[in-house]
Amino acid sequence: MTFLAVERGHEAGKRIELQEFPVVLGRDPKCHVVIRDKEASRRHLRIKKRGRLYILEDLDSRNGTYINGDRVINSTIKSGDKILLGTTELVFFAPDSSIQIPTDFLSFEMEIDAKSGLTGPIGIGMGDIKHPIKAIRMDPATLANNVMTNDRKIREVFNHHSNLMVIRDLNESCHTLLKSLGKLVGNASRAAIFIWSEKSRQLLPFAKKDFGEPRPFILSQRAFEDCLSRKQSILLENSAKTTQASRNRVILPMVRNEDITALVHIELDDPQQKFRQIDLEAAQALLVRASPIIESMLLRKELDSWLVGIMDTIIATVEAKDTYTRGHSERVANYCMAVADELKLTKDVKKILMISALCHDIGKIGIPDMILKKASLLSAEEYAEMKLHPTIGANIISHLPNASRIISGVKYHHEKWDGTGYPEGLAGEDIPFFGRIVAIGDVFDAMISGRSYSGFIDQSDAIERLNEESELFDPEILKAFTRAHENGTLTQKTSTQNNELPDSDSEPETEITKIK
Repeated sequence: MTFLAVERGHEAGKRIELQEFPVVLGRDPKCHVVIRDKEASRRHLRIKKRGRLYILEDLDSRNGTYINGDRVINSTIKSGDKILLGTTELVFFAPDSSIQIPTDFLSFEMEIDAKSGLTGPIGIGMGDIKHPIKAIRMDPATLANNVMTNDRKIREVFNHHSNLMVIRDLNESCHTLLKSLGKLVGNASRAAIFIWSEKSRQLLPFAKKDFGEPRPFILSQRAFEDCLSRKQSILLENSAKTTQASRNRVILPMVRNEDITALVHIELDDPQQKFRQIDLEAAQALLVRASPIIESMLLRKELDSWLVGIMDTIIATVEAKDTYTRGHSERVANYCMAVADELKLTKDVKKILMISALCHDIGKIGIPDMILKKASLLSAEEYAEMKLHPTIGANIISHLPNASRIISGVKYHHEKWDGTGYPEGLAGEDIPFFGRIVAIGDVFDAMISGRSYSGFIDQSDAIERLNEESELFDPEILKAFTRAHENGTLTQKTSTQNNELPDSDSEPETEITKIK
């Protein structure tokens, strides 16, 4: 439904539904929408619709037409824009049918009601006849500030906020936030967080929590659209007692710098129960304080994705120079993840290790093609040149975020436990931890993938050879690598065996995709 809300002027508070286009606004009684304002022209402006676009056109008005403070002659308008004609200010609202809610995301059981409307005067809406529902809109800032008069509730809000501040993981933060909301809204049956993606126009169901019997969520598509357009909280409440009454629900936005970060949907199973005002105030107050935390974590996740994308591009550039080793970096990263699981490394350490392993051969971009692509054994001079690639790689990634944590797998993956490696001839535990892990994965992949002059050997034979040369590797990491082989977790998802390069479209998912 498309409508105008009169914010300021003769009929402030009135809601004007726009059913057919074009629509002409002005003082003339023959206009589709009559504006009782002596400062407005008789035919002041026209609103047209082209597909999903809405276009405002000034009709040579005496005092001009303004959108969000800027004078316009012909301009597109979107939901939430403020239109000034004369001394009357209108807010334009249009349903955004492009908003999508994936129903199969994370096994999130949902029933989406796209028909139940938010019609009638501002602040009140009715659903279908069988299930009369009123929609009460509330300003999030006002709702949150109201709780400040209740000392007990505000202490609860700050305690829950303190718990969130010490968490660094997005998933854990969202689940903790839902748990806190369940305590603030004591009669809640379930709650869910939907992350808003402006780019994809999707509400992504990110986390849910059942406080009672697990049931599918009942969501109102139009209520979500209204909440996103107005940046307001919406309470969907039964307007009459009936045996066929629907669940009472509330949608609370997480707003940061006037942008929606996420929406929180809370339900009550008992249709006769209602939300307590003080509980909604406390819940909204917590969301106001949690918004910067969730936003920063979403930004960090996006930056991590960009970082991986940048490195993926560099790796692809390196492997374009040396087609014999296509997929090598991803395979080595997979082997390192198998070792990490055996060593029970934390999720954060595993992520940094994977990035380090993916980047370990980046330095080869600085090696001449005549050496890198040589199909026979290298001469002493050529080998000396090739041995520079760990140092070149370390210099390349030194400018990346968290470079100090990533660099060891790049610079030291050719060091040997007995001190015979390069570039610094380190031995034993003087070799950085990531360098020791990447080293064994690198050698293992060279054995089972091979180049044109070295042939291929079986995985089991490669493991046997690694153990025969155990003096070259960290003994504990070698044991973990052997266990991973015995458990079947060493994978060649991007194998270049026999130098047959698979089509990129048919390559299976690798760990790099999971980081993204």
